Amino acid sequence: MNTVVLPVLVPLLAGLVCAIVPTRTPKRALAVIACVLQMVIAAGLLAATADGTRLGLLLGGWKAPLGIVLVVDLLAAIMLGLSALMLFVATLYGFGEKGNHSEHPLRLALLQFLCVGVNLSFLTGDLFNLFVAFEVMLLSSYALLTLEAKGTDARFGFDYFIMNVVGSTLFLCLAGLAYGLWGTLNFADLSVKMAAETVRSRVVVFSVLSVLVFGMKAGVFPLYYWLPRSYPTLPPPVAAFFAGMLTKVGIYVLLRLFCTVFPPGLQEATSLVGWLSVGTMIFGVLGALSRNTIRGVLSYHVISQVGYMTLCVGILSPAAVTACIVYIAHHIIVKASLFLIGGVAARIQGTDELTLMGGVARSHPLLAGLFLLQAFSLAGLPPLSGFWGKYLILVEALQQERPWFVAAALVAGILTLMSMLKIWLATFWGAPRTPSTSHLSTPSKARAVFVGTLSAAVLTAVSLFVGFGFPVVYAFAETASQVALDASGYASFVAGLQSK
Repeated sequence: MNTVVLPVLVPLLAGLVCAIVPTRTPKRALAVIACVLQMVIAAGLLAATADGTRLGLLLGGWKAPLGIVLVVDLLAAIMLGLSALMLFVATLYGFGEKGNHSEHPLRLALLQFLCVGVNLSFLTGDLFNLFVAFEVMLLSSYALLTLEAKGTDARFGFDYFIMNVVGSTLFLCLAGLAYGLWGTLNFADLSVKMAAETVRSRVVVFSVLSVLVFGMKAGVFPLYYWLPRSYPTLPPPVAAFFAGMLTKVGIYVLLRLFCTVFPPGLQEATSLVGWLSVGTMIFGVLGALSRNTIRGVLSYHVISQVGYMTLCVGILSPAAVTACIVYIAHHIIVKASLFLIGGVAARIQGTDELTLMGGVARSHPLLAGLFLLQAFSLAGLPPLSGFWGKYLILVEALQQERPWFVAAALVAGILTLMSMLKIWLATFWGAPRTPSTSHLSTPSKARAVFVGTLSAAVLTAVSLFVGFGFPVVYAFAETASQVALDASGYASFVAGLQSK
């Protein structure tokens, strides 16, 4: 069997079985096996594409551009590896958070189905199946948003639902426009026909509409309000996966379109992305400073950090694309770990309201140390992973003579540090809470704290590797950037698949 299809097939089968099996113990065992298998598959694809090789598969016997094409290059392989890691850690944390008899019977299945949509988004080679991937991802996320919502929290999922329905409608319009103008939805075919397009305004309009559609999915200013309202209602492991992966799917698609599909020189669209990124960074971090819960602060930070990644799309030089890939890897790992750490701290204190917390560092110094490392990384302090991503972005923005982009990135970084210190001082520093929490000291709490800390430690170790092993990470990111920007090579590769 062609390994290209396995990142979709494995979670799909695992999700179906998890939904059917009534007993939780075998269901958990199956989920772990599926997660490990996905990491092994992703590692194999990463090794196979590390030298710039592309892998592809035509499904159903129909040749492109009519048939379904799956393509894996190094950029897609990196994203698949990060997706598999996030799924594994979220699943592991969930085992500690919920006892074997209290876990919702559909959570594991829905997480696997969510991964189907995410992975298909990274693999697909045409707009129609990208739409299918988004719908699979969104249907699973709608269910997860309301599955374990407490009280009236489910109403916040309505904002998420409405914005994504609007986005999906615009996506259909985008696909219809592409087919009406160029008679194809295949990425390789589109890249050839767009490059030969004589009416430049058609390509400009299509690229700007793409920014609107996928910018909405990524949480770009001013269309991000749904994100900080819905993410805080999720259980910590699910929130960690959402915060780590879902917005990055939108960013990945923007990268793929601007690097591989669109012709170079679309200044109107790239400038729009750049200035929207400035607003995303600044308003996102200001929102984080205004929140008084750990989940609220971290949710707004998802938005702010998205701005750094889309800023690279706005610059769109080879160095900027490399910086974007480095920053995506950093942010997925760090942001997911911070949501997990916040969930453990809330379990210890019985709340994540900053005004009601304190003294966690005294009782759980390891957890406090993990938070401090990841907070400094998010803020961009050297030599942690966040520093290298921001350094690459700032250097390239200076070389491209974009001083306002540099200023916005620096201001957002300083305010990020301030908001993370706000969590540190309120949650981990100072005296413990005055009200007694001894009634919370149960075996289930101890298990949740241990497994949660272990999960966060795994991600922190990976984050430290990204920082201290940066030359290796940079080499992968640079190769991925070169391959992604090789639009003619991509088109030739897909054409070669047709002839086999």
